[in-house]
Amino acid sequence: MKVLKKVGGFFSFQKRMLEEHPIIYFAIFSIFENWLIESLSRHSFIQGFVHMFTSPVVFFYNALIIMLTISFSLLFRRRVFGLILLALPWLVCGIVNCVLLTFRVTPLAAVDFQIVKISMILIYLTKWQRILLYSAVGLLLIALIALWIISPKIKGKMHYGRKVASIAGVGVAVAVMTFVAQTFFSVGENFGYIVGAYDDYGFVYCFTSSVIDTGIDEPEEYDAKQTAEILEPFPETVNTASMVKPDIVLIQLESFVDAKTIKGMTFSDDPAPVHTYLREKYSTGLLEVPSFGGGTANTEFEVLSGINLDCFGLGEYPYKTILLKQACETMAFNLKESGYSAHAIHNHTGDFYDRDKVYPRMGFDSFQSIEYMYDYETTSYGWCKDKVLTGEIMTALTYTDEEHGVTEDTPRFVWTVSVQGHGAYPTEPIEGENHVISIKSENFTEEELCSLEYYINQAWEMDMFLGNLISVLETREKPTLLIAYGDHLPAIGLEDSDLTTENAYITEYVTWNNFGLEKQDRDLRTYELSAEIMSWLGFNNGNITKLHQYVSQEDAPLSEEEYQAMIEYLAYDMLYGENYQFDGNKPYKKQDMRMGTLPVVIEDIKVVDGALYIQGKGFTTKSDVFIDGEKVSSTMLSQYSLMVPNAKLKDGAEITVGQTDSKRNVLGYSNMVTYDESKHLTENK
Repeated sequence: MKVLKKVGGFFSFQKRMLEEHPIIYFAIFSIFENWLIESLSRHSFIQGFVHMFTSPVVFFYNALIIMLTISFSLLFRRRVFGLILLALPWLVCGIVNCVLLTFRVTPLAAVDFQIVKISMILIYLTKWQRILLYSAVGLLLIALIALWIISPKIKGKMHYGRKVASIAGVGVAVAVMTFVAQTFFSVGENFGYIVGAYDDYGFVYCFTSSVIDTGIDEPEEYDAKQTAEILEPFPETVNTASMVKPDIVLIQLESFVDAKTIKGMTFSDDPAPVHTYLREKYSTGLLEVPSFGGGTANTEFEVLSGINLDCFGLGEYPYKTILLKQACETMAFNLKESGYSAHAIHNHTGDFYDRDKVYPRMGFDSFQSIEYMYDYETTSYGWCKDKVLTGEIMTALTYTDEEHGVTEDTPRFVWTVSVQGHGAYPTEPIEGENHVISIKSENFTEEELCSLEYYINQAWEMDMFLGNLISVLETREKPTLLIAYGDHLPAIGLEDSDLTTENAYITEYVTWNNFGLEKQDRDLRTYELSAEIMSWLGFNNGNITKLHQYVSQEDAPLSEEEYQAMIEYLAYDMLYGENYQFDGNKPYKKQDMRMGTLPVVIEDIKVVDGALYIQGKGFTTKSDVFIDGEKVSSTMLSQYSLMVPNAKLKDGAEITVGQTDSKRNVLGYSNMVTYDESKHLTENK
């Protein structure tokens, strides 16, 4: 009873303060909550105070944004409940950000809530962590319901006009403070370096910006005349009809870095011998990537499109925004203008980062995701090993499809995204895990060394995959160019000071070819890589490609600021604007992309003792049988055979096979076969 009385007294005090002095209460509450959020962000309560006193304008500006949020509790009759309900999302975001920053460098942004899926929770969290998470969510809901029940009500007339006026007053204060902070205290509107922005400008302001600031802003001078002036110095598109058109294989290696770039580390053997060899013999260079510890899709976006991610909103993933509805200039589209066919491969789920929806808008003719792969191995954490990609790449390079114009002579562009190096990484040895490479270092803790050794051995296997692929490519007579690079460093707590590059946003690219390309070493940014590859071959299709190639000339009369402004201008015009650069037309259109490099095919069906047997090609564990559009229970017998026990079929029933993704959505269907009892029913005698 005493506890209940104390709780009741506490709520009564809160109610009285919120009723008599709400603005003062909101201000104090907001300052406390912002200090707590900043402390969580910095993993230190002391650093939260340091931030408050070293950046007071920024700190109190962030607190004012929180104050605006919770001021809407004035409209609640149960005001204590309203206050907690409105303050809770900020606290939850602060906690999530704190957790995220333990295994990646990039802080929480609004887009993270678009990306997260149940399947990711199953992959990243252990069984007990999932139980803890679900329990916490359940307890939170119960607590909110209980709070609603016991929270005291404000009696009498509410005077909503006054309440709305008070909220509006706080809103005006936020607007004025935004102007003051951005004008006089250098609180940025653009965030080239997200990690630094969150530290300098505060979590609340930056996260809010990530919610409301998406896409690319219209340039100040934007019209057909300005567009023509930008394009004027670019050369005409080269006629490639008589040029050598090698097959191009471009591979993005998940979290890959040559471990020899980690300071103070000794190895039992070279952890990346293939990279060592390629670095000596063929074109190579450092590669500045847009993310660290995550953000795979953004690195691949920059490489394929040539567009700097900084053009977009804070923490934005174009794969989750504009590219879900708008096609874009890419290396695939540019090469297709020269007669190439374009194929994407990824040994993970097709719906990850919505690639199944985005790739058609990036010019790809087919997409081979893991749902279409058969007989692959996985790591201890369930990620598909990259060695399966050798066969998948060779299939994309050699198959023919006369119906769609893919002949033996058709040059191929094969875009491949690997997944083996993906985190998480263990902090203690995994039973039965045998490592080829052992490591030693005095710069890391035992737990960190355990994670590093696991990761380095995964990277060694990825390096071996690259070597095996090259061995197969060397048996071909057809000219071939291979480029491979790491999308970002792994999330193992590495910092700038741990690396020989002194920069955690640096990986590298290596190349191989069999037709005598000159070795040309050059350090690049990811959005410059595709234009550089095109220049090696003498191609210059695409305005953004031409811009990068123009700037790469030694005598190009453009400053870095002008260069970046031009990238942003052309990207805006193409993705959001009037397409002045294309005379108002949209040359890049969504492709009729096929899921699977080769189609899943039903060749024959038969019914024996009530069971339906389906013979064909391309069946995997993700193959489901559909009868008249309804999924039925089936068993995979082999990649050539499926069985439906106790199938209840009528003459004319339509049978198809669909490949399903992690959410049980169908990525693509096979051909349809109509059941004919006189033809397909077999009686055992």
